[in-house]
Amino acid sequence: MLQLNKVYNMDCLNGISLLDDNSINLCITSPPYNLWKDTKYKKIKYNEYKDDQDYKEYLKWLGMIFSSLRSKLTSDGRVVINIGDKKNGLIPTHIFIANFMLDMGFFYYTTIIWNKSQISRRTAWGSFQSPSCPSFPTPFEYILVFYKDSRKLTHKGETDLTKQEFIDWSLALWTFTPETRMKKFGHPAMFPEELPKRCIKMLSYIDDVVFDPFGGLFTTALVAKKLNRRYISFENDKKYFEIGQKRLEEIE
Repeated sequence: MLQLNKVYNMDCLNGISLLDDNSINLCITSPPYNLWKDTKYKKIKYNEYKDDQDYKEYLKWLGMIFSSLRSKLTSDGRVVINIGDKKNGLIPTHIFIANFMLDMGFFYYTTIIWNKSQISRRTAWGSFQSPSCPSFPTPFEYILVFYKDSRKLTHKGETDLTKQEFIDWSLALWTFTPETRMKKFGHPAMFPEELPKRCIKMLSYIDDVVFDPFGGLFTTALVAKKLNRRYISFENDKKYFEIGQKRLEEIE
């Protein structure tokens, strides 16, 4: 077993193979969206990773990662995947991910819609004021939740979830703004701390192990640390790894 409460500069497939079986309580991640071939997203460039795989190869690659993760989860382990669809919903990535997760033996827990409050930025209309071929921009993303064997947590633990948090967050429509500090941190595709915060508090106990295979700047690990969970995460890019590791060290 790799040491907990650490992050690692390695490819996630290699890293997952080093985890002990039945050791992860909760996985929260947002994989690359494979958007780079889309003209409107040309500005979203990672430091080393090229987000432009053939779409079938992209899904196959994700499938390999989550398939290898299944044995590493506890029997009541959960997986949270934040993903957006491509081309204003024309390519329903969340459906393809849900299908291969079910095919691999995971069970579906729920779908949460993340309303990003970005309607005012709309510029794509398609056939404006005509039913010929209207466009339906998606100012939201999906938070897909799966479980391994047991939908209910079978291990005992202590929660830090408040009554009001439970009332507010148990509705599967979450509204909060995206990360606004990406230029500051130097990463093009970060999710805000609010996303893992809600998932961690709603879906795990204090001291549970939280994992993110696509660490980025380790936002999931950062929030897990703040919420007194154990954590482990991988990031293949050395530049992002070093920035993220520094973020974690600053909250010692």
